[in-house]
Amino acid sequence: MVMYPKRPNSAPARWIWSVRVKLESGFGLAMLETWEKVLVWSTVLLLTFLFWFSVITYTPGHLAYLARRFSYYVFDDENVDLGLLFREMVKGWLRVGWEGVTGVVGGKGRAEL
Repeated sequence: MVMYPKRPNSAPARWIWSVRVKLESGFGLAMLETWEKVLVWSTVLLLTFLFWFSVITYTPGHLAYLARRFSYYVFDDENVDLGLLFREMVKGWLRVGWEGVTGVVGGKGRAEL
């Protein structure tokens, strides 16, 4: 009696089958019954969902907190607009990067871009 699913013929199904067999054999799930596998996988999926939910929910607020702390320690003021500061910095980088860039315009010689 074959205890594992047979290898499918199509490439995507074969890849899914390969991942399933590797996971089941790597984590010892191959010896479990079906209801035990369902219990293990549902627990793993629930914990994964809760992890990503917390990351998506709390990361923006934590980044705002870190930005306030950064501005307090660097500029001695929590109310510095870091967005404006970084936009001006990037504009300066782009301005420096485009200085001296020349190109041919209409085949009539070189012109500043």
